[in-house]
Amino acid sequence: MKVNPFLWTSTTSLTKAMRDAFYKSFIWQKKRETILERDEYLCQVCMEYDDPIPADTVHHIVHLRDDPTLALVDTNLISVCFDCHNDLHPEKGFGQKKEKKISRKIKTFEVNENPEQTW
Repeated sequence: MKVNPFLWTSTTSLTKAMRDAFYKSFIWQKKRETILERDEYLCQVCMEYDDPIPADTVHHIVHLRDDPTLALVDTNLISVCFDCHNDLHPEKGFGQKKEKKISRKIKTFEVNENPEQTW
């Protein structure tokens, strides 16, 4: 499927197939490389904490599905590391540790008062 993001409007409803095709397109690959170079291949979220972590992903600040007209706008794109990108997309559930459920049952056990003596 070929896509032309220059024809998208703010009301364009992007299907998964359209988004997938966009992310595989030559124009996105070039824009992605431009943004990574602009940000010196460093995660911009981590840099806010003076923690220079290499970036491997370009993130849409306003998500692609929310406003397709911003798909290739430099000011809507930032370089981020894998962990930060997952934090920015909690709806996807990537990298999220599932909270361990705490049992409400009381566990009981006996204590051997004399360790020399076996039971």
